[in-house]
Amino acid sequence: MNNNYYLKALDQKNEALNVPVWLLRQAGRYLPEYMEIRSKFPNFFEMIKTPKICKELTLQPLRRFPLDAAITFTDILTIPEAMGINIEFVKGQGPIFADSISSNPKLTLNESNYLEKLDYVFEATQLIKSEIDVPLIGFSGSPWTLFVYLFYGRSPRDYEIIKSYISNEPENTHAILKALTNAIKEYISAQIKSGADCIQIFDSWGGILSGQYNEFSLNYTNEIRASLSKDIPMILYAKGTSINGLLSDTKIDCFNLDCDENIDDYINMPLTIQGNFDPKNFHKEDSELINLADSIFEKYHKKQNYIFNVGSGITPDIDPDKVSLFLERLRLFNSK
Repeated sequence: MNNNYYLKALDQKNEALNVPVWLLRQAGRYLPEYMEIRSKFPNFFEMIKTPKICKELTLQPLRRFPLDAAITFTDILTIPEAMGINIEFVKGQGPIFADSISSNPKLTLNESNYLEKLDYVFEATQLIKSEIDVPLIGFSGSPWTLFVYLFYGRSPRDYEIIKSYISNEPENTHAILKALTNAIKEYISAQIKSGADCIQIFDSWGGILSGQYNEFSLNYTNEIRASLSKDIPMILYAKGTSINGLLSDTKIDCFNLDCDENIDDYINMPLTIQGNFDPKNFHKEDSELINLADSIFEKYHKKQNYIFNVGSGITPDIDPDKVSLFLERLRLFNSK
C-alpha cells in the first residue's frame, strides 16, 4: 500500500504535508455511474449482495476523485436483514422493515447462521482489497442505531415513542442491544479478516438519546472497541451528539464530526478528527470552493491527526464536478 496517509492520520502520526481525504457516502446517488448500475436492480439488497457490483461501486469514486481511503459499498442494515427481518428500500421513504418492535413487542432476531448470510460483504471486501492502493474502511451501524430501525421499522419520526419504550422496557432494550453488539463484533472481525484496515461505527441516531447516550449507546460501542486489536483503528460517527461529553467515558480516539461540531475544539487533543465540512458547501461558486480548499489546507496540513471529510453524507443534489474541483485543489497543495 503506497498511500497510507489515512492510516497514519488515524494513528495521529501523519508527518507528510498532506491532507488525507475520504467522504461519507463517497459512492452513491450523486454519481451518474452509480445510478446507471442501480437502475438495473429492482431491489437494493439484491444489488449489494452481488460482490462484483459492490466492488465496482466502491471503486467508482476512487476513479473520479483523489481520495485516500475506500469504504466497502454495503449498508448499515445488513445485520438485521441477515437476522430475518425483510427490508425494502422505498423511494422517498428509505428502508421499510416488514416487522418492528413498535408493532410487534415480541419481535425476536434469528441469531443462527446470520454471519454466513453476510458472506457477500466479506467476499466484496476481498475483491475490493485486491484492487486498491489505499486503505479500506469496513463499517457497521452502532447497536443503538440498529435498535432504532428495528423499533420503528423505518427512519424514526416521533422520538418520544422510543424514549418512552426504553424507559419502560429497559431490560428488553438492553437484551436486544447486547445481541446486536455481539453480532457487530463478529461482523467487523470478519471484515478485518477479509481485508478491512479499520472500522467506522455509524451511530446515525445517537442524537435521540441526549442524557441517556452512555447507557444505551456508548457503553456498547466501547465494548465493540475493546473487542478489536489495538492496532485496528475504530472511528465513531455519533451524529447529533457532541463528542466533548464522551471523551472521559471512552477509549475511542478517532471521531467523525457532524456539521454541528467544530474541529478546532478538538484538533489539538490526542484524537484523530475528521468530518465537520457541510456538503452543502459544494453548491458554492467555484471561486468560493477554491478559497475553502485553500483555507482548510493552510489551517490543517501540518496537523498529524486531521482527515478531511464531510459532516453528513453526500446528497444526490451534489454536482460531482464541484467535488472534483474542491478535492483537486487540496491535492494540488499536497503535491507540492
